[in-house]
Amino acid sequence: MGIKYVSFDIDGVLVDSENRLRLCLKPNNEVDWDCFLDCNKLFMDSPKPRNISLLKLLRDRGFGIIIVTGRRESMRECTISQLRSFGVKEFDELFMRPDNNTQPDPIYKSWIIKNIMRRYEILVHFDDNANTVSTLVSNGIDAVVIS
Repeated sequence: MGIKYVSFDIDGVLVDSENRLRLCLKPNNEVDWDCFLDCNKLFMDSPKPRNISLLKLLRDRGFGIIIVTGRRESMRECTISQLRSFGVKEFDELFMRPDNNTQPDPIYKSWIIKNIMRRYEILVHFDDNANTVSTLVSNGIDAVVIS
């Protein structure tokens, strides 16, 4: 019997990015993604201790941890640095959106998690986006809304 995994989103789940999001809203309330996905603005974020504790608890109980984020691949170094500074130091894989991928999160995450599940047995994905969770569930992937 192999190790079982759980996956977590970052923004809204492990990281409170509301301040960065508010700064990057356009007047029509659309997100300026170049603004939001700027490593120089990550200082505005704060950790989500309850969810980070859940991640650590699951890790301590023998589950593998996979992180699946809509952040761009070009943000890998600053993302890992931020996660470590917030106490998320041990995870098995970090899957990030290709820089040229502009699909909505529900579509992108369904695709990437289906691909990840070819190598890892993921029991559940934790995400703050109800549309993403709904899409995952409709594709046969167990997912839970967490904030």
